[in-house]
Amino acid sequence: MCSNKRKSYPPTKSNLHLFFGPSKVKKQKQQHDQSLFTYPFIDSYPSAPFILQTNIKERRLINDKLDLDLIYITSFIPSPCDMSLYTFLLNTLPWYRVEYSKQTDRLVQIITPRYTTVFGIDDTQQSKDKYNRQPREIPPILNELKERVEQATDVKYNFVLVNFYANGQDSISYHSDDEHWLGDQPCIASLSLGAERDFYMKNKTNDNLKQNFVLSSGDLIVMRGKTQHAWFHAVPKRISQLSGRINITFRRAYVPEGTNNYYRYNVGDGPIYRYINGKMIKYDSD
Repeated sequence: MCSNKRKSYPPTKSNLHLFFGPSKVKKQKQQHDQSLFTYPFIDSYPSAPFILQTNIKERRLINDKLDLDLIYITSFIPSPCDMSLYTFLLNTLPWYRVEYSKQTDRLVQIITPRYTTVFGIDDTQQSKDKYNRQPREIPPILNELKERVEQATDVKYNFVLVNFYANGQDSISYHSDDEHWLGDQPCIASLSLGAERDFYMKNKTNDNLKQNFVLSSGDLIVMRGKTQHAWFHAVPKRISQLSGRINITFRRAYVPEGTNNYYRYNVGDGPIYRYINGKMIKYDSD
């Protein structure tokens, strides 16, 4: 892959430099409103400049494979509301590129290959000292969306986890959301906005059992029943793709361990990013 970065060379002092001395012109660092990068976020989120629309006409049950139990609703957010929601969330939410360590046969440092953010708190709603990071209230537009998804799936959720895949290089590898804090049969509802992406599923014990989708903007897929315990899912890379995708997942955590996990792996200790003037800006306090 080509890089646009120029090679850097050791600075040299020309005769003119020696004559005039170092330049007195200071480069001005681009300034951004610091309140955009404050955690936790005290100011209320702006109201969405559109009316949220949902649609459940194209609803399909997929349960023809071993322990697979899905609801697939195409265009749950119809056009053009889907792209209005995509743009609004991209420009108003705080984003993170979380780094963490994982122990395999050696300690590996991982940078999450997508931007993430999360809102919510588990069922117990303990005092602040029970949580490693202060849980954040779900913003109004996401809370309204959560209520619409609850109506469509007949399930209650208390967490909204948002991923932004900036381009085809961003991805998520095969995994399952089967942690004990999600309950015996976790129900995960996943909404796609923006560019279409492949969504791959495979059975954990039978490699011949697969279920693949191409998710378009506005599509909602719901994984329920034994699905998380029996199946993996992934969003693979699409190297040639340049446009972005937002994925919003709705889920329910029952105990503080779930809250701590979600904020650890979707907020973390790193810098905050905001999408400003068409690109991700990392906040640097220096």
